[in-house]
Amino acid sequence: MHNDELTILRSSTGADFLATLPALIGHTVTDSLLVIPFAGKRAHGVMRIDLPPASVHATVHDRIASLALGAMSRIHWCDGVMFAVYTEETFPAGFAGHERLIARLDERFEEAGFQVKDAYCVAADGWCSWYQDDPPFDGHPLQEITASPLAAQAARARAGDELPRHDAQTTLPAPDPDTALALTLAVEDLLAGVERDAFGVPVAAALPDSIDFVERLLQRDAAETPVARLAQLTALSLQRSHRDEMMLQMAFGRKMGRRARRENERMLAKQAASGLSMDDTVRAELDTHGAAAFDMAELIIGEGATQPRPARISRAVGILRHTITHLPIELRPDLLCMLAWLNWALGSSTVAGAHLDAALAIDPEHGMATILQSLVTAGKIPQWIFTRYNNAGAALRHSQSGRITREPAAATRR
Repeated sequence: MHNDELTILRSSTGADFLATLPALIGHTVTDSLLVIPFAGKRAHGVMRIDLPPASVHATVHDRIASLALGAMSRIHWCDGVMFAVYTEETFPAGFAGHERLIARLDERFEEAGFQVKDAYCVAADGWCSWYQDDPPFDGHPLQEITASPLAAQAARARAGDELPRHDAQTTLPAPDPDTALALTLAVEDLLAGVERDAFGVPVAAALPDSIDFVERLLQRDAAETPVARLAQLTALSLQRSHRDEMMLQMAFGRKMGRRARRENERMLAKQAASGLSMDDTVRAELDTHGAAAFDMAELIIGEGATQPRPARISRAVGILRHTITHLPIELRPDLLCMLAWLNWALGSSTVAGAHLDAALAIDPEHGMATILQSLVTAGKIPQWIFTRYNNAGAALRHSQSGRITREPAAATRR
């Protein structure tokens, strides 16, 4: 889900509204279902769901409707919704093929007391509302959207920057061969307990304290980060306790790193006393006390209203992407988990899922990847996403500032 700040845009037609959607979500979309929450006439944020094939069984539509309805029900100010399907099919195929999905969404949301304001199909060669009487066979020209005055206003609001595709972050950047070789050798040295001095001579080396390390790491962008520091990040991530500490600290700050450290030390003491493996120690705690036994576990599964810090996450994501793409495949899974979780923490489940798929393709038994994949597959959204929505929209209905105001559509709903 996305709710980045944006200048208010007022739309009065379907084409106007569709012209604003890419700016509202922050990227272009393909093969997507968008669910837009409203407070009265005002839209604030977007939920994106992968669009299923038109031929799927009705149970898939029910699952999608339940996911969307559950999310909108947790936004306290949301009293209405609008749907938009983006498909690369031709308009006749997309409009007919996804009508069952829209009908099911309409039914479920109306039953729950939400006002369904409209539902649009944006195909490769045309667009139209499913609620328009006698829709044209080929839809309306897409030029009506691109030529809308609101398209130009939205471009000005983002300073003319080109919007990325919604799946742009699912793939890693192209590696530089020299950097890849240097990083691989540096990691091998660290894992052997050495590093190279200025003359290339191996000298004894220990890994840095992870808490201080993360703060130093986040002081630079990825391109400015020395290979030696990327190697330290990799070596630390291979230790489960450091991996989770660093991941949470990247999102929430130094204090959270310290809390994670204390919890890890507590679990290490329990492990030493019991003689069990760490996995068995954690499993025993979960069986006895549930996730509430671990403050950090609750955060990892998205419980709690503590807000992550997007600027820290953005820098960490850039560094992780840069590091992972230069590593041998077998060293990637733990860093891929960190990258996936940080994206998920900001509401980017599609990106998270792609990186978890990559981790599990390398190591199908990877514990952290399996846990996170179950969250993403179940459609879990972190609690702090809804807290942010509810805080931002508390006065949405009554204020003069906000997001996109949608005037009543001329077309009537079917």
